[in-house]
Amino acid sequence: MLRGPPMTLGLLLSLMLSQSAPSLGQGRAHVEALRTGELNKTWARSGKAPGQQFKSLAALQKFAAGLRSYGEESKLVSEGLSERNGLAVYQRVAGVTNWARGLEVELTMDGQGRLLGASMKFPTKEAATAYGSYRALVKLRLPLDDTWHVLWGGRTWEENRHASVSDMRFALDLLQRKNGSSAVGRGQKNEDYFAWSQPVVAPADGVVVVADDGVVDNQPNHAVGGNLYGNLIVIDHGTEEFTLMGHLKNGSLLVKPGDRVTQGQRLARVGNSGMSTEPHLHFQLMDTADWQTAHGLPLQLINFVRNGTVVDRAEPRRGDVLTPVSSEARR
Repeated sequence: MLRGPPMTLGLLLSLMLSQSAPSLGQGRAHVEALRTGELNKTWARSGKAPGQQFKSLAALQKFAAGLRSYGEESKLVSEGLSERNGLAVYQRVAGVTNWARGLEVELTMDGQGRLLGASMKFPTKEAATAYGSYRALVKLRLPLDDTWHVLWGGRTWEENRHASVSDMRFALDLLQRKNGSSAVGRGQKNEDYFAWSQPVVAPADGVVVVADDGVVDNQPNHAVGGNLYGNLIVIDHGTEEFTLMGHLKNGSLLVKPGDRVTQGQRLARVGNSGMSTEPHLHFQLMDTADWQTAHGLPLQLINFVRNGTVVDRAEPRRGDVLTPVSSEARR
């Protein structure tokens, strides 16, 4: 197969913008131009087009800088093209490295596919899933001992802000609270938080496929962008199901890729790394080991106490108080 020289972004844009009608490809090209800063060929210059928002290159550059402040795209969640008031509207939801809940970008284009306007906001609805009725094969315990509170968890966006991004579709954020607070005093140091440095254990038997360490823990309420999950562990449970545990404490990982682990084995400690504003554990079940391409699976736990009642199997939801039966038995 013969191949010519690679196309530059400018040539790609020129080809796309020469089409007779707006397309998904043109929307993607505009987003790429906004992210790279090559903006001269992507916007309508006349300032007279109906619905035009960007009347100067400086205005477009300001919007592009705001878009880039949310970091690189980590994954495409959804995209679509529609018509509104005679204009083409391209909508794109993507995971980004500097904001855990994803980012929705909307572009308006004229009949030639030139960029007229743009807006961005945080998604407020659930990502599409083919796993709504899925029943997990792996039997997962809570990957923590003692008692934990579900900050975010469940199936709807209202109870689980993870739900707008495909790999986090059913994820949990777990922290500890005492007397209604997750920290002592004003919580200015990680050490002030009850969850800080608590042991993280294997939720089920499996093989470690990812063990990333070395990300410095944040100061509370000062998350550093560029790394979504921070220090993390991914386990292959041999059922085409994979668990991810993120925001782990820097330097606390006790396993490496290839290690076989057993349920309840100590893996690491709770930290505050990645896009995290206070010490907590992020926990999710996925259909592949690579979270950037994975889809989340309903996260069903076994043998735990929820809000004072022992349950054999259930999906925790926002506001639940959870304790493994093994921890309860030791009290």
